[in-house]
Amino acid sequence: MLVTDPKGIYVDATLGAGGHAAGIVAALEGERAKVIALDCDPAAVERGNAAPPAAPPRFIAARARFSEVEAALTALGVSHVDGILADLGISSAQLDDPARGLSFAADGPLDMRLDPTRPESADALIRRLGEEELAGLFSELGELPKSRAAARAVRRAAAAHRPLTTGTLRDALASLYPGPTRSRRLAQAFQALRMAVNREIEELEALLAAAARIVRPGGTLVVIAYHSLEDRMVKRAFTPPPSYDLWVEAPKTPWIPIMKKPMRPSATEIARNPRARSALLRAARRKEGFGC
Repeated sequence: MLVTDPKGIYVDATLGAGGHAAGIVAALEGERAKVIALDCDPAAVERGNAAPPAAPPRFIAARARFSEVEAALTALGVSHVDGILADLGISSAQLDDPARGLSFAADGPLDMRLDPTRPESADALIRRLGEEELAGLFSELGELPKSRAAARAVRRAAAAHRPLTTGTLRDALASLYPGPTRSRRLAQAFQALRMAVNREIEELEALLAAAARIVRPGGTLVVIAYHSLEDRMVKRAFTPPPSYDLWVEAPKTPWIPIMKKPMRPSATEIARNPRARSALLRAARRKEGFGC
């Protein structure tokens, strides 16, 4: 779905371990064709440059948040591209590194910053927010049951421990969620904090807006989401909900969705890669004649 022109220029906005970028490179041909791989995590960019799937200028890796994609492309002398891929969330390498503080499976500092230049860790965020704000964060970004009780428990833990670690956060929440759902609830709480620390909703909004300006007519935007809130944002960007006010013009979109419903991983893929089980892929083509 992504590569409509094998001689085109494509952006992998979430380089990660480089699997998608390598797949795009393999689908290209011709001297002009290239993949510009971006990531907010400098460690991912360093790995990409250390073991690139192709030599420059076929493959270029650079550090950029979603909100910095246009600036990164401008710095490379690129104004428009033929397609953008964004695989939201976090990579396995980030999740499995205790120093990142993204998982309750091992104890580590409660940092959660994917971009280490961001000013506020998860520990600092918890200490800054009031109980009501923290409960709202758990409810909206984590869809976490008992969000108010969770916020109180986390605030008590913050008062008793300095600094907070992933272990103290896990222990503070564990008693609220007994039984077989505990791991899922802990994952939802950690997800909410991570999304807030990295401003993932705001960054996705910036990417969706930029993609409408950057992708050439006929080109493709592909987004893989793992959270219902993010998937709804992508769906609405591709197919805005109609206006029910006769005096308000229906919203316009520069995109033509390729599928009505998101594509999900097959049972075979989930068996091979359990972390893909919640993936929701949506893709759309850039309309011809829609102003940039």
